[in-house]
Amino acid sequence: MPQRKKSFNLPKFIRILFLSVFALFFLSENQAQDKNKDLNKGEFQAGLKLGVCTSQIYGDDFGGYNKVGLMAGPFVTTKIKENLNLQIELNYCNRGSRDPSDPKNGKFDTYRISLNYVDIPVLLKFWIWKFEFEAGLNNGVFISQRESDKNGLIPQGQRILKFTKYELAANLGVNVPINDQWFGNARFHYSMLPVNPGGLVFIPNYGLAGGLFNNAIMISFNRRFRQKEK
Repeated sequence: MPQRKKSFNLPKFIRILFLSVFALFFLSENQAQDKNKDLNKGEFQAGLKLGVCTSQIYGDDFGGYNKVGLMAGPFVTTKIKENLNLQIELNYCNRGSRDPSDPKNGKFDTYRISLNYVDIPVLLKFWIWKFEFEAGLNNGVFISQRESDKNGLIPQGQRILKFTKYELAANLGVNVPINDQWFGNARFHYSMLPVNPGGLVFIPNYGLAGGLFNNAIMISFNRRFRQKEK
């Protein structure tokens, strides 16, 4: 059996969206010195985010960021000191893995793993020039999973993979200002610990899988709620 080629297969519309977020920066009239004008030390600022998550599971032998899901939730930001903010979020995120069919090359099998998480990222945010970078840890609580192949949904008792209830991941990202209330965010998510408790398992027609790690790229639009001037 020929070995499957692994590639970074980011869906075309996600690439377009990713570039669009950064293009908005160059159309923005925001200036770096206005970045925290409504946020003083000890004050809190709330917001909402909505976006997409394109993901893969490293170690499942499928390869490619082919699984696309929704991510959304509220966040709270507070200023720690000059040019350093702390942000805590509470997000729903659908990530997982997808092995698409490729009829042109004689591949008709498909496989999809859909994982639902509640994420609690804790991030430090700092400005470099006109971009706000972020780094921190993500605490993920596993809620549910669905697996399907070319025949449809796989019953729970026949699922091959199992996942831990807790996921510790690293998050790195960048915020791109659009105006005083809106900004775009691009974020990379990588599990620091394996997300499967069972070690190596065998998936028919696909081979061995084990030591699984969630990889994801998240693109979102964020709305911050400014405090009213007194």
